[in-house]
Amino acid sequence: MKVTLINPQFSFFNRSEKILSQCLGLLYIASYLRSKGHEIFFIDALQEGFDHEEILETGIIKVGLSNEDIIKRIPKETDIIGIGGAFSHMAPSLHVLIKDIKNKLPHIPLVMGGVYPSSQPELAITSEADFLAIGEGEHTMEKLMDYIQNNMEGELPPAIIPKSDPSYLNKAKREMIKDVDALPFPARDLIPFEKYVGRSQRNTRGWRSASILSSRGCPYDCEFCSIHAVAGRAWRMRSPENVLSEIDFLVDKYDINNIEFEDDMLTLKRDRIVKIMDGIIDRNKNGKKIYWQALNGIRFDTLDEDLLLKFKEANVRHINLALESGDKDMQKIMGKKLDLNKVMEIMTLVEKHKVPMHVFVIFGYPGETMERFDNAVQFYKKIKTIAPSAQFKFFIAQPYPNTKLFQRAVRLGYLPADLFDKLDSFNQFSTSSQVWLETEDFDKKEVLRRKKILFKSVFNTTEYIIQRIQDSFPDPIVNFLYSLHYFLERVKKKL
Repeated sequence: MKVTLINPQFSFFNRSEKILSQCLGLLYIASYLRSKGHEIFFIDALQEGFDHEEILETGIIKVGLSNEDIIKRIPKETDIIGIGGAFSHMAPSLHVLIKDIKNKLPHIPLVMGGVYPSSQPELAITSEADFLAIGEGEHTMEKLMDYIQNNMEGELPPAIIPKSDPSYLNKAKREMIKDVDALPFPARDLIPFEKYVGRSQRNTRGWRSASILSSRGCPYDCEFCSIHAVAGRAWRMRSPENVLSEIDFLVDKYDINNIEFEDDMLTLKRDRIVKIMDGIIDRNKNGKKIYWQALNGIRFDTLDEDLLLKFKEANVRHINLALESGDKDMQKIMGKKLDLNKVMEIMTLVEKHKVPMHVFVIFGYPGETMERFDNAVQFYKKIKTIAPSAQFKFFIAQPYPNTKLFQRAVRLGYLPADLFDKLDSFNQFSTSSQVWLETEDFDKKEVLRRKKILFKSVFNTTEYIIQRIQDSFPDPIVNFLYSLHYFLERVKKKL
């Protein structure tokens, strides 16, 4: 069959957030279907129309090709169209795009997959898409295509919800791929990948970057996390040999020198990550120049001194450490369940070995009394005492749809149960700055006051200024200012 896969326009809350997606999910599906003999045509509306912006009435910036241009690019001989819904806040524009496609090409079956339909199938089914695919899409798309080729007779794939029969909302079951080593690497040849490498998925510039997903799923149960809707709780790893083979391909084919690991649990199995690091070290000894970053949060309790030293030897550029809260009660409430003594131990080692890192913190979280907030602030101050180079990233709690946090907020009366039943709800859904939750312990004004307290408590004057401009400038500029500041600090100490 002939398949058209579409990475749609993205929505951003300000220009500083504009990024290019490396389309890993869709390109994995493309490579897998191609390995089964299907012909793939790929439309990356974001990249192809990156300079085209539309300011919506809500102030959101929609970036990418117009719907008309997307439709013009769909080959007439297409047998099925697949569209990725990477984020829930893209839902309003996704519905419009799908409606426009179906108006022009009503005879071509259209399936929508990704985070949005996987986490909110009840809302996604109100779009004009013929099918929703929930969970991981490789095997599900293959089975759906077999079903369509069979004149839509027989049983639907278990992870497919047809618009024609909403009862499947209660029947559909996500299919998780057990042997992720068996999947071919993402079909990066379907996109002009050279246009992506200079501006990474996390907006890193000045490097030749590529994203890699070396494992899927997460066995932990953090209340705020939305990853389980797509990747599930079963952690499935790619072997070190398989991961290193992809790194070799990226270095040899595209001259990549910066690997961005997108895993939610990169370091869960120690022996595996050590072998990956050893592989990078060996390649660098043989003339390669490979650096890497871990940009989703790493758990403190998966680290130790030897592993941190291995990171350094393997040219680590940056890791993000997922603390979330410095108060032990909040750790339990969030479902994070970290030993804060272990956190301090690791922070001491991170500072000792000068591993570049950010510490992730969430605040404005249900259950965060003033006492618990104060406890957390004191903990962050202790971190800065033992690890002056620690860079904090503060995030306002976001009740992502159908997460345990959202469900608890509804149960306690902090949010209406139908909050995300309408597309309009997503017009202002931010991942960092919007205050959605007000409890008996804080209102919106108090949350913003606590944000200022956090900034003033752990940042010196220079760092505070950098944080204050973070909403106005892209991360590369902020990171550069941080790097410059700490370089000057080191120079001062030597003088």
